[in-house]
Amino acid sequence: MIDYQGEKFQKKLAELNMSATEAANRIDISRDTIHKWFKKDRLDYKQVVRITKGLGMSEDEIWGDDLSKSNVKPARFLGDGKPNMWVVPIKAQGGFLEGYGDNVLMAQNIEKVYFPFIGHECFAFEIDGLSMLTEYVPGEYFVGTPIENFNHLVKGRVYVFQTIEGIILKEFVKIEDDFIYLRSQNDDFNPVKPIHLKEVKRVYQREMVIKN
Repeated sequence: MIDYQGEKFQKKLAELNMSATEAANRIDISRDTIHKWFKKDRLDYKQVVRITKGLGMSEDEIWGDDLSKSNVKPARFLGDGKPNMWVVPIKAQGGFLEGYGDNVLMAQNIEKVYFPFIGHECFAFEIDGLSMLTEYVPGEYFVGTPIENFNHLVKGRVYVFQTIEGIILKEFVKIEDDFIYLRSQNDDFNPVKPIHLKEVKRVYQREMVIKN
């Protein structure tokens, strides 16, 4: 789990040049409360949700690599929480791609669980293969949310691309002549064949990675 989460939250505010008072107002808590949070080794999920919503940032943007090292596992139904995360095995590409957008088929073929660390609907993709070593290891889960359009892609960031042929995890390079260019972090798997924009059904940006 993340160590010194409160302290790192405070450091993030300093990086943003945001005072504790301003942050407290955005999160809708008192100044005394936010200073208590700064001293916490771990924040509970309700506090994390308030922080991310108040600051308009993802958990990964606030805690970065520390969050990605979390060893928390997807919980089925904790407390009274409603299921909010679709768990999609990357190996089961066909069923997911053919059924995407069909809520009935998704409900039948893909498990949906309650995941308290993200306060909205998200997707967990089981990582398979060695093309993205060493950052992404087989058996771990890439937890992501869909981006609105290709203009939101950022060079050098890793995304899950849902294409007509399957689901792939790759680093984005560029878009040129209606093709998306990608690369593997493991050079043994480069070059990656460009994908035509029409073949991409959806792209998911990383919110966090669930480690083994």
